[in-house]
Amino acid sequence: MKKILVWDIPARLFHFAFAASLTAAIAIGFLVDDDSPLFQLHMLFGIVALFLLLIRLIMGIVGSRYSRFSRFPVHPREVVSYLFSAVLSKTKTYAGNNPGSAMAAVLMFLLVPALFISGSGYGGEALEEVHETFAWGLLAVIVLHLAGLAWHTIRHRENISLAMVTGKKEGKEEDAISSHHPVWGLVMAIVAGAWIALLFAAHDPQTATVKIPGTGVTVQLGENESDEGGHDRDDDD
Repeated sequence: MKKILVWDIPARLFHFAFAASLTAAIAIGFLVDDDSPLFQLHMLFGIVALFLLLIRLIMGIVGSRYSRFSRFPVHPREVVSYLFSAVLSKTKTYAGNNPGSAMAAVLMFLLVPALFISGSGYGGEALEEVHETFAWGLLAVIVLHLAGLAWHTIRHRENISLAMVTGKKEGKEEDAISSHHPVWGLVMAIVAGAWIALLFAAHDPQTATVKIPGTGVTVQLGENESDEGGHDRDDDD
């Protein structure tokens, strides 16, 4: 087998931006007290992760071959079979996501909205109480995902994490995608970069609020002595 292209530039950009935003949000959330001014960044990076996930949902429908959700091998029988074979023997080769990484992606994609809803107060007090549980769940999924990548690399001598840098893995030529799609990568970088810049520009650290670009919704980013309402909609009109 030869090195073939399986991940285009949009997929790789999403992967690293999403990983960076989650890393920042989790690190601040666990290491900084919630009454610290820095804690507001925890929620800001969480909002960034949610925005990037919306882009990923579009890619999951109209993106390149292995970015599409229809290509995720997440049937329970296939996932269980893969996990057993990963530990006991040589696993089946997958051009795109293997069942382990696909399942980790699905869990992360579900947990990020759950964390936003429970952390912002939109889900009420009941969900606020399980926010930390969701956070530990997300951390566990990330750790297991990284452990799986390391195990696969060591045991099966295939550095699949490097594919997110180069876009290439060993595989059959007929399984390759046709292009890196640099133009769509540039469009994605410009749109995401502009939206994230607007988000941080709309952040008011004095009131601990941020107006979400393009929505008119103002979100409370933690405790604020002058406003304990949690979140509200903009009332300028």
